[in-house]
Amino acid sequence: MKRTPWLSWRLYFLTVPVDVIFLLLSSDHTIRDLNDVKSWVLVSLMAHASIAPVIAIALYFTSQLNSWKAELCALVVIGAFRGVTINFAIGVLDLEQRVPFFYKVFNSAISLPVWFIGLAIFVESRRQFQREFEALFMRSVRKEQTSTDQNSVLVGGIEAGEQIAHLQSVATSLASEIKRALDLPAAQINFAQQAGKIQDLINKELRPASAQLWNSSTLSAPKLSFSALLRVSLLEQRLRVVLVALCASPYIFIGLNGSQGWKFAAVETLFATGSNIAIYFVCEALFKKGLINRKVTNIAIMGFSFLLQLLAILFIIPSNLFWTESVLTIFLYQCLLSSNHIVGLLGFNLYKSLSQQRSAVLEYFELILQNKDVLPVSSADLSVVRNIDLARYLHGEFQAGLVATSLLLERASSAGDTELARHALRSAVDILSQDHVQLSQAKISSPVARLEKIASGWRGIATVTFTVDWIEGLDASEVNDAIVLIDEAVANAVRHAKATAISISGSVGGVDLTVEILSDGAMMTHNAAGLGTKLFNELASNWEYSRRGELNLLKFTIRRNL
Repeated sequence: MKRTPWLSWRLYFLTVPVDVIFLLLSSDHTIRDLNDVKSWVLVSLMAHASIAPVIAIALYFTSQLNSWKAELCALVVIGAFRGVTINFAIGVLDLEQRVPFFYKVFNSAISLPVWFIGLAIFVESRRQFQREFEALFMRSVRKEQTSTDQNSVLVGGIEAGEQIAHLQSVATSLASEIKRALDLPAAQINFAQQAGKIQDLINKELRPASAQLWNSSTLSAPKLSFSALLRVSLLEQRLRVVLVALCASPYIFIGLNGSQGWKFAAVETLFATGSNIAIYFVCEALFKKGLINRKVTNIAIMGFSFLLQLLAILFIIPSNLFWTESVLTIFLYQCLLSSNHIVGLLGFNLYKSLSQQRSAVLEYFELILQNKDVLPVSSADLSVVRNIDLARYLHGEFQAGLVATSLLLERASSAGDTELARHALRSAVDILSQDHVQLSQAKISSPVARLEKIASGWRGIATVTFTVDWIEGLDASEVNDAIVLIDEAVANAVRHAKATAISISGSVGGVDLTVEILSDGAMMTHNAAGLGTKLFNELASNWEYSRRGELNLLKFTIRRNL
């Protein structure tokens, strides 16, 4: 799975209002009336529009490199280009500012990467929270499903559609045809032709049916609201004030130094950073003594960070250090400064909460899901879960079984081994004759038995070995997701890399289950994303492919339901 990019068109458009607000409220110019407001808004829009061609060029190169270093360098260059455009627009509109040309370019080169990276972290964190929330909702739906009448869970409850019924009919017809061929003498059976028919069924019927079923099965999982994210990140968790304050201090100093001089920049940076940290420790001390709860503590930290700094600027810091005596300007300045602080807290807390305080966050999610009046599990949700199970089965177990028999037939045909070819055809008949809708809902209780079934399915083509020490203590849903991905990985190793030896191992560390699949064969190529890629993107929190010497290594991680 690719890491979250720091440079994208989505981020470009998301940063438009950020660009407008920051340039409008910047301290390097004076806003006297509404015309000035309009002029500086126009400058920000011109500057943001000007970087679009540069972003297009940068995206082309950074997408090839897929490196955070390349993207950071590109963002710095884009920011500098934006600074040049700002200077040009200021000259065209005959506006005044207090900083020289190159300082504006430098300031922009520092500011723009912060916006893009900060928004990228926030967007990805929100997606991660939503994925966790949807996973919990899916688990809730599955629990509801198991408590319903078992008769409704099987064929009658599956809204598989005409294509699945057609697939079942075609598979049954092919099974009957192969049965008739098996009654013939070996010399009259065209084993290669039978292998081709099986492969045609996979390509023309099975894969389209599983892809259509998967794409049309969208669980109506509720969206985690922005207000819920705010509560989780800013009110339910300890705020990372020290980290945010220290990271923001260079940004504050650079922003103020050019227009107000280093004295005011240094005083304001030290005061803003020091006061934020001091307020944090005082409020946290009150929380540890049990005088206030977490929600009140966090509100107090954010509220006093704004109020005390505003009062200090108005009544404590010498007026000759500040660039204006306007109370409104000072108020807006402090609003901007505190907003930056809160946005930083939001981004850092969202990014860190699921990894460092994941249990508490998931407990909060489960409290939301327990309110059935707000988030009821509908019959449509149950149907979607069953259709998803069917799509996974068709793409995984059913397809893998047919691919294995097809490969065995090809091998037996080329070697002239009629007994092996007959065995492969009998296996194909067994697979094709099954009720696939019903099988997709049947679960083999033992994870070891499921792994043994995967290994036996490829016997004669590849040797699949596995360890089982990592399975003990895992939740059923975690084991199920892991085995689905193992099945997909083994099939890909055999089909695409022509692997003949595959080993599977796992380990559990904290909240993560990590599975490694080593296989011999050719290096895997990056093809267009298919249903297998979607499976890995959905079920794994992270996955990557690499070469370890002469072997292929596929490694994926699943977050546990602790």
